[in-house]
Amino acid sequence: MTNTPDSSIGLPRDQIDTPALLVDLDALEFNIDKLARHFQDTGKQLRPHTKSHKTPAIAHRQLAAGAIGITCAKVGEAEVMADAGIDDILIANEVVGTAKIRRLMQLAARCDIMVAVDAQDNLAALAAAAGEAGVRPRVLVEVDIGHQRCGASPGSCAVELSRLAASARHLRFSGLMGYQGHVVDLEDREQRESGTRQCLQRLVQTREEVERAGIEVAIVSTSATGDYYISTSYDGVTEVQAGSYALMDAAYAKLDLGFRNALSVLTMVTSRPTPDRVITDAGLKSVTPEHGMPEIKSSPSSTFDAVNLEVHALSEEHGRIRTLQGDSDLKVGDLLEFIPGHGCTTVNLHDELLAMRGDRVEEVWNIAARGKVR
Repeated sequence: MTNTPDSSIGLPRDQIDTPALLVDLDALEFNIDKLARHFQDTGKQLRPHTKSHKTPAIAHRQLAAGAIGITCAKVGEAEVMADAGIDDILIANEVVGTAKIRRLMQLAARCDIMVAVDAQDNLAALAAAAGEAGVRPRVLVEVDIGHQRCGASPGSCAVELSRLAASARHLRFSGLMGYQGHVVDLEDREQRESGTRQCLQRLVQTREEVERAGIEVAIVSTSATGDYYISTSYDGVTEVQAGSYALMDAAYAKLDLGFRNALSVLTMVTSRPTPDRVITDAGLKSVTPEHGMPEIKSSPSSTFDAVNLEVHALSEEHGRIRTLQGDSDLKVGDLLEFIPGHGCTTVNLHDELLAMRGDRVEEVWNIAARGKVR
């Protein structure tokens, strides 16, 4: 029988149907507390990016620990978080098109929404729609500080767009946003830190230019998990959009930031075709590989040597593991856990998170923002 949310609570790990997405509550709480204390000590604001976990239950825990608000990637994610009672929301993306802008204004009528903008035409469309809806959403001018994705060019282009945003009757210009996504996850610490500083310097210099033009900049929002400790040392930065720190995946864990892997996919051995081959029931539809293959979680209670095992391929419904030396004592029916290489996209494959305290399900959380790509 398939587990329902109610029937899953209290289940021991060895009775959970697989594949299943798990979160270790002790590790999650450690991660949330660790970053909350850092922001308390530095006097900066944390606005966690919920695209990483897509789960209102986790967002509320982050807010309870001191986060100023949350960040979303899409209007659909923001709608889910507003439905969950969260008021202060940044959509760190441009919202374009009649349908999405209409939904944005509906959000503005029920929460304090803030959105990124990087073009005059989009700014004008937002202002017109806000006027028609009788709302005044906040806007941040996004600045391209080196990632070469979205954003107005630093300097005069960003200053002019900020001037237009500040003068828009139906919008509230709140500041600037920049993202250095091309450097935040570099494993080489020196390259990551020097690259981050170059990008942040462009952002704070743009802030200074906007302020010299007589425009108040209340918010400068930036950064991620990989460089949060750098951005909080900049006077010109006010808030950080770190997201992956809460769950942590195998790729970010390589940066040795002191967080714990809280996220895993529980999977069962379904076949042992040869002594050096192990097949499980978690494949591409359960865990994503674009930031590297999942790692196999080791624990004191494990009956197998995780160091001797490597996930080398994923089919749609199969995880393919090979032993690095000799045989493994894993047998059909045994359970093991994959630590995803990329947590954000792995979470998006699942409907629920089983929140584990030790080896037992304590809560079941709906991943309410999964699939909200619009």
